[in-house]
Parts: sequence; C-alpha cells; structure tokens
Amino acid sequence: MEKRAWIEVDISKIRKNILKIKQITGKKFLASVKCNLYGMGVKEIAKEIDDIVDFYGVACFSEAIELKNLKVKKPVLIMGNVLPENIEECILNDIRITLCNEENLEEIIKICKKYQKNAFIHIKIDTGMGRIGLRNDEIIPFIQKCLDFKGIKIEGIFSHFATAEWKDKTYANYQLNIFKKEIKKIENFIKVPIKHIANSGAILNLPESYKEFDMVRIGLLILGIYPAMYLAKKIKFDCAIKGFTRIVFIKQVEKNTPLSYGLSYTTKRKTKVATCCIGYGDGLRRFLSNNFYLKWKGEKVKIIGNICMDQTLLDVTGKNVKIGDKIEIFGDNYEIETMAEIGNTVPQEILCGFGSQRIEKIYKNGRNN
Repeated sequence: MEKRAWIEVDISKIRKNILKIKQITGKKFLASVKCNLYGMGVKEIAKEIDDIVDFYGVACFSEAIELKNLKVKKPVLIMGNVLPENIEECILNDIRITLCNEENLEEIIKICKKYQKNAFIHIKIDTGMGRIGLRNDEIIPFIQKCLDFKGIKIEGIFSHFATAEWKDKTYANYQLNIFKKEIKKIENFIKVPIKHIANSGAILNLPESYKEFDMVRIGLLILGIYPAMYLAKKIKFDCAIKGFTRIVFIKQVEKNTPLSYGLSYTTKRKTKVATCCIGYGDGLRRFLSNNFYLKWKGEKVKIIGNICMDQTLLDVTGKNVKIGDKIEIFGDNYEIETMAEIGNTVPQEILCGFGSQRIEKIYKNGRNN
C-alpha cells in the first residue's frame, strides 16, 4: 500500500491498558469496539484481546455479525436498539440484544418460539442520556413482561452516562443514583447477573459507578486516549496509536504570500513551506487549520493555511526538511485530546475521522505478528 499516511497500533499497549483496568476495577471487561474500534481496526485487534476481555460491545447488527465471523469466543452485546428484522439472526447467532421497547419484545418472543431457542438480553434504562431506554414507571412492568416468557434470559441491565468526563459530577451522580434506585427495585424480584453503567470517563472520574456493579464498558482507554485531557492525571495509560504522514513537496515563498483555500493565511516573512499528504479526507480536521502543529523529528511545525481534503501545508522555515521525510500527526503527547479540545468535540470523533481507509493501519507487537 502507498505509504502517504499511516497509523501504527501497538497491540502490547492495548493489552496492557485492558489488564490495568481489570486490575483497578476488579470487574468484567466489555471492550467497546463499535465503529471499527473507533476506526483503528476491530478485525485485527479483537483477535489479540479475545483472551483477556469478557464481552464485546457494538452499536449495530452488522458490527455484531462481523465479530461473530471473526470467531471471537466472548459474548457480543449490541448496545443500540436492534431493528426488528435483525432479531432473528441475533438469536440464531447468540448475539446479546439490548431490549427496551414492546415491538422488539414481541419479535423476540415470536422468534424464540419459532426456533425453541433462548434469547439473552440486556435491559436498557434511560437515567438521563435521553436516547433509548426505559424510564421511571415503565421499567418494572416491562421486566415483568419479559419474565412471563421463559425463553427470555435477562443477562444484564445497564444505563449510560451523558457527562461522565465532566469536572462537575452533579448530573453524573444524578444518573448514578437513579440507576442504583432502579436496580434495587428490580432486584427485589429478580437477580440480574451483570449490571453495568461505567464507561472510560466514569472509571476515572466516578469510581463508585463500577464498585457496586459487575462490568465496565471501555472504548477510548483501550487505546490509551482520555475522554478529557484533565483525566490523564488520574491514572496513567499507554497511548497505543501513533499517526504519520510524509512530505511530498517543498517551496520557498515571499512575505505576504496567501496560502490554500480561502486565503486564510498570509506569510509574515519569507517562508519555507512543506506540503504533506494528509487532509481532512484522512481525518485531519479542517478546524485545526492555522491552529495546530505536526512534528518533524520531534520539532513542532505549524499548520498554515486551510487544511485541504488531501494535503496540508506546514511552515518548516529554518529546518532541513526533505521530500519523503516523515511527519508525526499524533502520538503520546495527548494530541488526539488536544485536537478535540480545539474543535470543541470529543476524542472519539477525532479517532473515527482517522479511521479513513486511506490511512493504512500497521499493527505492532501483537501475539500473532
């Protein structure tokens, strides 16, 4: 493959991060590998962690089937609401189903009867995220309907935080208290094996979110990326990914030369400009234009002019840069988290952008390579 831009993924660091979280929490570990593990390659990574995780979490049916086709040995939970037409295949493939609506309950009962097969489900409670899930007085009657049919096995009950990574824990504590209250009511008449609410932000910022329950759901921290920069001070994890591109063109321009689309940057002096072959089509977000640095041999080189779809300009004045030189896009100095802060977004979105097929993913230090 053409080596214009690539990401190196260190499997040994991923495994180290997972084992560290399991040691700290003492709980079952669900690896949230949705969206191709945030663009970093579920096919390659899942086979390297199957022996140390307890569950996988995905967003949708197609992602669950992809994992099943990889022959992973651990259960797969679809954390989003499944479309009714996919329930049959979920049950036939022993995929765990998130359940929180009547339409899907009816379909599950129908399919279980048809094949004389059990369905393993996780009930979703909406404690304040506002997406999917049962609320308040809906919860107990719905669970009782599930219990009325013996083919439904309630394996888990869970919820999801909206603000787990915030310094202000008011709303996260509000959600946690609702979850605790509902679990207490539910367990008056049924013991649920796996109760879970803690994500990456919560295990760092709200440890009580896992201490009373059975499993943590981790995505970002698998890769050693933090949900918010300040949380890096809580527990040290190893950044498992590094991104690179290369210099493809170099020129000298005079003072007052406008550069790139929209002429958003004009040189303030005679400037040596390097063009590197990465752009927003590869995941380098356009909001970083004139506002971020890449690195050449460890030295910062400023992005100048608007980032294009396929190319980005760098100020390399005074540096002995040559065509073909390697440029670091991100690494272990919290660049992904910094990009997210600059763009007023989340690291997950930044990572998904770098999941572009044009950026080759190179896997290092795995047990199988």
